[in-house]
Amino acid sequence: MKGGAQRRCSGMTLVEVVIAIAVLALVMAGSYALVSRSAALSRAARNHYVATMIAFNRLERAKNFEYDDLPLMAESEVLVNDNGVPDTEGDFRRTTTVNTNYAPNLTKIEVKVDIRNMRSGNFEGEQEKIASLFTSYYEPEGE
Repeated sequence: MKGGAQRRCSGMTLVEVVIAIAVLALVMAGSYALVSRSAALSRAARNHYVATMIAFNRLERAKNFEYDDLPLMAESEVLVNDNGVPDTEGDFRRTTTVNTNYAPNLTKIEVKVDIRNMRSGNFEGEQEKIASLFTSYYEPEGE
């Protein structure tokens, strides 16, 4: 070495490596939280969509009933699967209310589908509701 100058080796020191690993760990932790939250929101959106379709399909089924038979659609807290088929292990709970006293010749059918909370396994308030009005067909007298 000339004149007391120190020779510097090329490469990274241990401190630089530790700092680089710490920065990488912070970035990966942040992205994990983002991906995990995104997956939870996607699951919740899917469950609300499925609940809406279960309720809608129940109303569609009511359209195939005779007007006087609509009260047969009433049900209370029936566990159903993703397809709306009764299933004791279902993630949805469907209640169909039939109000034949809504107005003269008018029946209101309301379908409420509760969504099971996947963490607790209980039905804790998330739900979808759809209602529709049904009437008998007008048949002119004398024809």
